[in-house]
Amino acid sequence: KAIQTAFQEVSDGLASRKTYDEQLQAQRDFVAANQDYYRLAERRYRIGIDSNLTFLDAQRSLFSAQQTLITDRLSQLTSEVNLYKALGGGWYERTGQTETISKEKPSVQLF
Repeated sequence: KAIQTAFQEVSDGLASRKTYDEQLQAQRDFVAANQDYYRLAERRYRIGIDSNLTFLDAQRSLFSAQQTLITDRLSQLTSEVNLYKALGGGWYERTGQTETISKEKPSVQLF
């Protein structure tokens, strides 16, 4: 049962990598579009074509898109950590025992 669970976790982790890559690219494109909208709204506000409300709405949209990108990236990194754990990597637990380091000189000289 444990082996099946481990294989399932690895399979899920590998599948989520591709999904997160696609999702992050789409969100990066969305942030870029919102940056363009923000710059345009700022210019229009500065020359007096649009109101401050339009400019602030563009700013809010940009911040929201950036926050979503950050959240998506965090989810991707969490998924990567879970995959790494499922593959048996990392995280050595301290047992409270200390390693003793030998102060003896090696009997064979390398140089």
